[in-house]
Amino acid sequence: MNQKIYSDHDGNAIRFSNFKKLELDCPFSGLGVKYVASGEEIYYANDKKYKVNAGEYIIGNEFTKSIVQIDHAQMVQGLCIDISSEIIAEVADFHDVNGTELKEFLLSDQFFVNRYNVKNTSLGYSLNEINQRIRAGIFANDLQQNELFYSLAESIITDQRFIFDHLSKLDFKKNITNEEVFRAVFQAKSIIDDHIVDHLSLEKIAHQIGISKYHFIRVFKSVFGISPYQYQKRKRLELARLDLLSGNEILFTAMRYGFSDAPTFTKAFKQQFGQTPGAIKIASFK
Repeated sequence: MNQKIYSDHDGNAIRFSNFKKLELDCPFSGLGVKYVASGEEIYYANDKKYKVNAGEYIIGNEFTKSIVQIDHAQMVQGLCIDISSEIIAEVADFHDVNGTELKEFLLSDQFFVNRYNVKNTSLGYSLNEINQRIRAGIFANDLQQNELFYSLAESIITDQRFIFDHLSKLDFKKNITNEEVFRAVFQAKSIIDDHIVDHLSLEKIAHQIGISKYHFIRVFKSVFGISPYQYQKRKRLELARLDLLSGNEILFTAMRYGFSDAPTFTKAFKQQFGQTPGAIKIASFK
């Protein structure tokens, strides 16, 4: 089943799909999002293979040549969302001082096609919400207005500006090398995000992305401005802060995010946020 939920004359569209088996050309229009809500879809986009599992999505533009394959024991449910080039260009121009360069990046053959996890992106929350509303049959009214597509464009541009800015920091001679190195480093960032409470080794991450440990550290720091360990520590502290605001105990939170004891956690927390975990907890009760 491939059901058109919404489309307009500007090229914006949302389609809901439900298949066990499928293989066909899968064009992207404007800036297109292919989101998998359950099951697994395989995309061959610009000669690269992307295995997209539940809770993940891929983004491409009109220069992206793609084939999708589905072969699953259970129904595979997904969303295809097209956002017009005009909306993408308008939002990029408005939200970025270098809007022209960002716009060209998003809508040209230089666009960085990649797989993303909904947990790690601004767009992810919106995709989950859209899918839930469609399945509940309560989404029709939202689709009568272009505000939805402008909101999606804002989320995409927030995520892609991060990629564009960091990709531009790489200083390799060939663009294809830039893209491949950044793809590996971005994959490493996703691995850290997905396993933030686990004890990841530098060796394991470097092996998984296919580059040496030294090269991984050097390039990660070049792209993100901090080392992999510093990124992991900062991400853990950000999540710990949210847990404390939700009412979790300090010691439990410290242990959950890999700190040996409450004093060590408190010191790191204060360095990051300028206040102690105890002060955060007091604020959460107000």
